[in-house]
Amino acid sequence: MSKNCYQNSISETLKPRQIVYNNDDFESYYLTADEVNAVFATGKIPLMMLDGAFENAPKIAMIWGQEKHPDRIEKDYSLHPDYVKSIIDAGGTPYFIVYDKIAEQLDMIQPDGIFLIGGVFNSPAAWYDTDVAEDVDKRGLAYLTMLDYAKAHKLPLLGICGGMQMIAGYFGAKMQKGININLPPEKSHKQNGELIVHKVLIDDDSLLSNITNKTEIMTNSSHNEAVIAEKAGNNRIVARAEDGIVEAIEPIGGWHKFILGVQWHPERLCKQGDVSSKNIFKSFIESCKND
Repeated sequence: MSKNCYQNSISETLKPRQIVYNNDDFESYYLTADEVNAVFATGKIPLMMLDGAFENAPKIAMIWGQEKHPDRIEKDYSLHPDYVKSIIDAGGTPYFIVYDKIAEQLDMIQPDGIFLIGGVFNSPAAWYDTDVAEDVDKRGLAYLTMLDYAKAHKLPLLGICGGMQMIAGYFGAKMQKGININLPPEKSHKQNGELIVHKVLIDDDSLLSNITNKTEIMTNSSHNEAVIAEKAGNNRIVARAEDGIVEAIEPIGGWHKFILGVQWHPERLCKQGDVSSKNIFKSFIESCKND
């Protein structure tokens, strides 16, 4: 596990705060874009971490969200607390990444693992099987830079929902939009992330089955896009929903033994005590610690 090697002369520490946004019932972590940009304006790199970070805990680089939300557009970098708590509870220390000078931020932190969260952003247009109106956006480009860094440094990698799709696309998969258009509400994959709504069937000789010790689990579901099973590129599909939607991928010939993408949101289920979800994060952090 690497040590902190950043110098105070090139960094300025920013401590995320918590806030309850309109219509939310949880406290998001956040920093304003103005705060972050002010650090960049001085020529320094923002070092964004919580109080109580332990030097001997694996350092996990995780990207901020900047969601399409009335209170947050171009205003706040924010994160759902379940992402953060799941990393901390598993024994890791989160370090937060914004969308500018990503490589410089990562070089400063020297993370032991990369965590790609879900969210609302654009993947590269070339990754879709049909024409899409918008190409990759700034946040999507940040994900690609983090993937390049993980590859170059052979780091463990965990992706959730949109983060899984970015891993899949990076390894050659094609994506489809609008998977819920012709489905009745009860069959939709876009549901409240707090609810367990469908079964996931796991290949019994996969990393995911070794982590969960199961070939069937029940999960939540909150997505409108999915990997096309017949166009998975250099990814092994290791889990599907009963309707065939791809629910987990493991790249073929990846740079590390732990590269996993899951389509559901295990961070939401950890707080409900779900053992399989907790094991995903524990296994990820152990891989980061051992390396």
